Amino acid sequence: MDTFGASELRRLTGSDHGTCISMFMPTHAAGPDGQQDALRLKNLAARAERELLERGLRSPEVRKILQPVRDLPDEPIFWEKRSRGLALFVADGVFDRFRVPLPLDEAVVVNQRFQVKPLLPLLNSAARFYLLAFSQNRVRLFEGDHTGCHEVIVPGLPGNMQTSLNYDQISRSPQSHAGQRGNEHGKQGVVFHGQGDEREIAKEDLAKYFRMIDAALRPMLRKKQTPMILAAVQYLLPIFRDASTYPHIAREELPGNPDHASQQDLHERAWPIAQAWNDAHLAEVAAKYRQLAGTGKTVDDLHRILPAAIEGQIETLFVERGAHRWGCFDAQTRQVRLNGFAPNGTDDDLLDLAAVQTLLNRGTVYSVETDKCPSPPICAVLRY
Repeated sequence: MDTFGASELRRLTGSDHGTCISMFMPTHAAGPDGQQDALRLKNLAARAERELLERGLRSPEVRKILQPVRDLPDEPIFWEKRSRGLALFVADGVFDRFRVPLPLDEAVVVNQRFQVKPLLPLLNSAARFYLLAFSQNRVRLFEGDHTGCHEVIVPGLPGNMQTSLNYDQISRSPQSHAGQRGNEHGKQGVVFHGQGDEREIAKEDLAKYFRMIDAALRPMLRKKQTPMILAAVQYLLPIFRDASTYPHIAREELPGNPDHASQQDLHERAWPIAQAWNDAHLAEVAAKYRQLAGTGKTVDDLHRILPAAIEGQIETLFVERGAHRWGCFDAQTRQVRLNGFAPNGTDDDLLDLAAVQTLLNRGTVYSVETDKCPSPPICAVLRY
């Protein structure tokens, strides 16, 4: 999977790239269907070529712009590492490709800027979750959403307790008992020992190991608000919580040894927890919108939302997933002209534009189903 985050969004939308082609399609995450996905991409490239020619571009120019897309089906390594969706952003001198864990609808959009609304769930922490599966023998971090999860490579993440603490040997199935000697507060310590193993593993050693895990995770999790679900045997969970500095660990856990659990099994157990967290978070944000309605701090008129998004006034934006409103926006006069539900010539998807401008000005955007949008297709809470 490829990363699509705030920096990628700014790179794609921060400059004038001329005529921009945004292409989206679902892909098969695994199995022998790479050829089918490659054929679908060839068909999308043909659609893009027709649209570019209809807009008056000359054939040699069109071939030059789309050549990287036409070459992609012949990259076997690329198709071996598929995810659930593929997004391509193409312009003269620009070719960005993202394999993403979203089952994207097939689409080609030719415009004066790139369309990114299908990828908004990747920028919405409330729609995603982390899953940390750990034991004394193995540590794995996953990132997921309702469609599935994938393992994240974390630089410096400990592989296991034995190598991290330089143990010669470590128990694979520790138990615990109360130590005979108290600590400085007069309380008995807990000592973990293995069956038939000479080395006793103190709670302090486990805490040290977990602090090493936390230190490796910290740079990646800094400023994130994505919930993290823990999967481990029961006695390790409270020790890790005490050692962790991440403030968004879910209260619900996945107890049991996760070492041999598949990615799919872990996702099936974790998603109900993440979904409950996400639903509660979205309900809280939507309740804030309804509470502020009528006070001048909310807006659901696209004619007002677009200028507010560009001026950095929007704190939170709800956009109905899959909806489009085509038209034109004059950045100089701040005037909006809506032309209907289908693009016509140089029309822009104004819902996409509002979402991009909100994100560029560090607002939060939620791409949600119709029933979770307080006032569909788009509404916002204002900063001022």
